[in-house]
Amino acid sequence: MLYFAYGSNLAPEQMRERCPRHRVVGLAALYDHRLTFPLYSNRWGGGVASVQPAHTSTVWGMLFELDDEDARALDGYEGFRAEGGPHNIYDRVQVTVDLVRPDDGSVPRRIRAATYLAHPANPGPPSRRYLDAILRGARHHRLPEEYLAALAAVKVAPEEVAG
Repeated sequence: MLYFAYGSNLAPEQMRERCPRHRVVGLAALYDHRLTFPLYSNRWGGGVASVQPAHTSTVWGMLFELDDEDARALDGYEGFRAEGGPHNIYDRVQVTVDLVRPDDGSVPRRIRAATYLAHPANPGPPSRRYLDAILRGARHHRLPEEYLAALAAVKVAPEEVAG
């Protein structure tokens, strides 16, 4: 399965843990979409990422190739149970991305790939820890500088103080 990652799955350590056999295909752009944080995650302590249509906006990410075992594991991490399933946390959908910097020696091209869209629930800003995971992965994969700057400018949730 070809998979377009745009959130915390950009972080190389997270992808190695979740999908140990994944292969990097290259840098990809999802045009006419924007990054949102429509779903609260207890694990991350804030909003987690999704994408939604937005004319003239671009979400940058990485295209990965996953074998069947890694794809099933990623479905589990993303809370995807079944196509159209009422209990999905994220739906797995097909999007068309532009592979602009192939890491596999191939040529740039348009590709259909799977990605995950969140079912909105208690939206809010991401936690510092979550946004830092995205930024770590975005820097590691050398996403465009202006996109890195926009990610770095995302407002984060206030940190809770333990009492």
